[in-house]
Amino acid sequence: MKKTKFYVMVFILISITSFLPFYAKASDLYAQDVIDSFYFKREGKPLWIKGRRINRFGKKLYSVLQKSWENGLNPDNYYVSDIEKIIKDVRYDRKDSALKAELLLTSGYIRYVQDLSGMRVDATELGLRKSDWLQRISPQEAIDMLPKELKTIDSFLKTLEPQSITYQRLKSELVKLVNSTDYQSNITNAPIYFNHILYPGMGDKNIPALRVRLGAHETSSNNLYIYDGKLVEAVKKFQKEKGLKPDGIIGKKTLFALNHGNKDKIRQIIVNMERLRWIEDKKPSRFIVVNIPSAQLWAVDNGSVEFTMPVVVGRKKRATLPFITKIHGVRFNPTWTVPPTIKKEDILPHLQENPLYLSDKGIELFDGYAKDAATLDPSAIDWNNISDIELNNLNMVQVPGSHNPLGRIRILMPNEYNIYLHDTNDRSLFARSDRAKSSGCIRMRDPEKVAMFALKKHSNWSVNKMSEILESGILKDIYTNDKVSVYILYYTIWLDEKNDLVYAQDIYGRDRDLFALLEKLDAIPIIRDNEVILSASAD
Repeated sequence: MKKTKFYVMVFILISITSFLPFYAKASDLYAQDVIDSFYFKREGKPLWIKGRRINRFGKKLYSVLQKSWENGLNPDNYYVSDIEKIIKDVRYDRKDSALKAELLLTSGYIRYVQDLSGMRVDATELGLRKSDWLQRISPQEAIDMLPKELKTIDSFLKTLEPQSITYQRLKSELVKLVNSTDYQSNITNAPIYFNHILYPGMGDKNIPALRVRLGAHETSSNNLYIYDGKLVEAVKKFQKEKGLKPDGIIGKKTLFALNHGNKDKIRQIIVNMERLRWIEDKKPSRFIVVNIPSAQLWAVDNGSVEFTMPVVVGRKKRATLPFITKIHGVRFNPTWTVPPTIKKEDILPHLQENPLYLSDKGIELFDGYAKDAATLDPSAIDWNNISDIELNNLNMVQVPGSHNPLGRIRILMPNEYNIYLHDTNDRSLFARSDRAKSSGCIRMRDPEKVAMFALKKHSNWSVNKMSEILESGILKDIYTNDKVSVYILYYTIWLDEKNDLVYAQDIYGRDRDLFALLEKLDAIPIIRDNEVILSASAD
């Protein structure tokens, strides 16, 4: 009994004098109470030490925390450096040092489990809705998850990582890049720039640098600054390796790939691994995913991709936001209520030039948004002197038809951003590689497929039924009780059809914003001031 009381008193003393600053810095004082309560219930019996040394379970945990950087996390956040100092200290055999290591390991365990469990940054700082994404579990929940058999602590912690193919591939790639010769020796290539799209046969002063980058040195002195056949073939090979269209034309995407070094890739991997921890591995049996940077949609049923299609997403000024929702139904032959931004920035300038613009486009004008709002004559309004308040009060509604930008199908998926999946009356953009061209909503190349997928379990539903409704030209909503989940996501790295990683451009700057927030948390383990902090050899 005296020994138990001694342990409890020492734990409390070390807890108060040594740990309060750590958790005060992290604004997580609740964790300290959880740790104190945990050891009181154990009557001071340690988990990770035996006598005056770290036991085999503690060594397993310490090894996992050391390698936390492989998940894009910072080992220092789990007290790895502090534990290492204790181990190397000549006074390591002192009881208070061993007990401090015990508390550091327990606290490191809690933080690590929390960080693997969900979003570590404030969703609102990224303009996101917190409820859409997994949030970090509490310290108490982390303690409650602690396995009874500590010999499995390493394998248990492994199961807390996302198990998706993409996440595990990114983890392997991160280790590979950190250990690469180019990265460790801090080799960097000067960026290559062209002031225009470079087509075969064109000349440019920066072409010699391109030859060096791709190892295509062989050419005549007359062609040194010419984008000649051999260099075009080298570019095509490079484009194919990077998952780009191998057309030999050097535009924004090819330049991005040429200038994207290992450190850039590491930063990109870290932010994408962070995002992958925001979503449950286990998803519903049927769901739809839209990845904004790739401008691609997938429909998944029972673990298999039923179909995929290109989509058009918002341009940078009117970005499509990431969120999660459910499909409630489908609207056929929809009307289109003009959003405030489009009303002010796109339609008003046309009306100032031509007061009949609304009539030409089949858009009706109403005095307000009430059901019985009076219809107005657009030509009777002074569009050149209208105030913002007056403009906002005018309701512009486009009737179904060929002019309607929603096309013939709109997917009903409620969300606070007023972003939805819809058809389009302009199909010219789907063949382009750059499809960030909409006003924020997501245009589908094959809306009929998505409509059938959403209404698959709706009674008496068929392709013929859908065709009849579409041909009628009359607005009709079909609702479903089998609500299909929709994930609108922002991943700038993904796997192609060959399971190779594709690095894409950060079209909205969201990688940059997330990386900045992670740096504030001191959560970037590998890159700091252009130096390598930890590597895979840090065991």
